[in-house]
Amino acid sequence: MGLTSVITLSNISTGVQAATNLMVTPTRVVFEQRDRSAQVTLINRGSETGEFRISFIRQNMTENGSFEPVPEGEAGLFADKMVRFSPRQVKLPPGQSQVIRLMLRKPRDLADGEYRSHLLFQALPPAASSSIENIAKDSPAEGITVELIPIVGVSIPVIVRHGQLDSAVTLSAARVIPADGVNAAPAVAVTINRSGNGSAYGDFRATFTPDGGDPIVVAQVNGVAVYANIEERRFQMPLTLPTGVNLINGVFELAFIKPGSDPQTGTLARTRFVLN
Repeated sequence: MGLTSVITLSNISTGVQAATNLMVTPTRVVFEQRDRSAQVTLINRGSETGEFRISFIRQNMTENGSFEPVPEGEAGLFADKMVRFSPRQVKLPPGQSQVIRLMLRKPRDLADGEYRSHLLFQALPPAASSSIENIAKDSPAEGITVELIPIVGVSIPVIVRHGQLDSAVTLSAARVIPADGVNAAPAVAVTINRSGNGSAYGDFRATFTPDGGDPIVVAQVNGVAVYANIEERRFQMPLTLPTGVNLINGVFELAFIKPGSDPQTGTLARTRFVLN
């Protein structure tokens, strides 16, 4: 019996290795208006030959940034019906890679919107570990034995953008959370508010300017998404403070920046608050 665990690579920059020996890059695929093909590279970073299965799944983002499966039959804007990929299963020696090719074919009557599904890469257990003969051999003479074999996988979003799209972002409820028994380091929390029919995607930067001092970047997280199925996301990131700097008597600023843009010209949303 297989027990599947999925790690969604949706808020992380490219080239990320999951807790397993499976690496996928890039960690998101976006088909813009004229795009019809893309590719993803799967890498076996382990010390043994591995077999990997690729498939599409449907997930919705929750307000805390996690993902949950879309119930079967639930309506939504999904990309898997119009994106084909190959191969669907590969066997890779240690250190080897495989390119997965994706092809987009849009229906003629496709409505404007942003369509999203997640491409799932699963590392399959060795055949010996799931052998029925081995299970039977190790089982007691009477009774039922259930063996749970973990199947760990990672998924990446595949997004198709079509027609007229718009998205706007504002930030609210920003605050500093002090270090305590739960949080080993202080953190900043903020609510990302999204409107429109497209998702929001950007990099977060937190800056603290002490009274009479210069601005200090105290946190940065790249690749933060708010998908179109939710209107707000509660986001939190830990702070790294230089020696001798305390979060009192100064101005705290949070900026949500378009990836690869100058913070002065590419900021999608910004908020400030005073710390006393």
